[in-house]
Amino acid sequence: MDRPLRLVLSVSLLVTLTACRESSDPIVPVPLPPLTTQTWYVHVSDGQPLPALLGHRQVNGLLEQDFLDSSRLELYADGRWEQRAWYQRFRGATFTEARTAFDAGRWVATTTSYELRAPDGALRYTLGATLGAELTLNLQYAPQSGVAVSTLRRTPAPLTIVGRWRAATLDGRALPAVYTADSSIDAGAGLVSRHILIDSALVTLQANNRYTQEVYYSEWEGPVNGPPQVRVYRENAVDFGTWNRTAFGGLLLESGWLQNKRITGQAREQDALPLRLLHGITHGDPPVEFLYQRR
Repeated sequence: MDRPLRLVLSVSLLVTLTACRESSDPIVPVPLPPLTTQTWYVHVSDGQPLPALLGHRQVNGLLEQDFLDSSRLELYADGRWEQRAWYQRFRGATFTEARTAFDAGRWVATTTSYELRAPDGALRYTLGATLGAELTLNLQYAPQSGVAVSTLRRTPAPLTIVGRWRAATLDGRALPAVYTADSSIDAGAGLVSRHILIDSALVTLQANNRYTQEVYYSEWEGPVNGPPQVRVYRENAVDFGTWNRTAFGGLLLESGWLQNKRITGQAREQDALPLRLLHGITHGDPPVEFLYQRR
């Protein structure tokens, strides 16, 4: 009478042993899915919007500074990655050269992250399992020392006021335009009208907070109370100094060449004409409004 009971116990034991054996099988880790081709752009480097100070050193008694203009990290679906950067070098207050930095390797998907490795296998960067709207990476730029704590996004960093600018208008009038005029003066050979025209004006705002300016102007004569007709001479005025932002989007350019010369203005990066400067030709001149366009 106990045979069926022994049979039930044997079947139960077999099921239990099978279940234990199946539950003890090791779980094989599954790596993250492959990356798609994508590009990430540096927006902030060591807490600074671009252009940002990348490195500095003393060379022959002069301060040498490198300013990062732009940098991007490219990931490719075939397993490659590339990092490119462009920066400017200044020695003292003078721009000396534009330079580039390049690094590359292959990425590997692990179970928890994506590892970006150099050709020799050294780990460069680690990306999280989920790539959101921003990346924060300690980027390296050969031959710079140290790392730059960087914020990267999928869109290029916006332009800033650093760059080369050409004046488009003077008090709302397209250049060349009359800056000052005398309706009647004695030029030695009779009465004439005298006109000073601004032909063009150029401003370069450098990443190291230095600026250069060139104003090209000419003097003309015409009939009394009439328009300019004959050019008497033409000249250009050169200036340089430092620029800084002030409150509420303002700008201040202070000459290092002409005593007491200051240029004030505003920078509106979101506008088609983002640079508005108030200045004349040289120091002591009455200021007028110039709107500058990026060259």
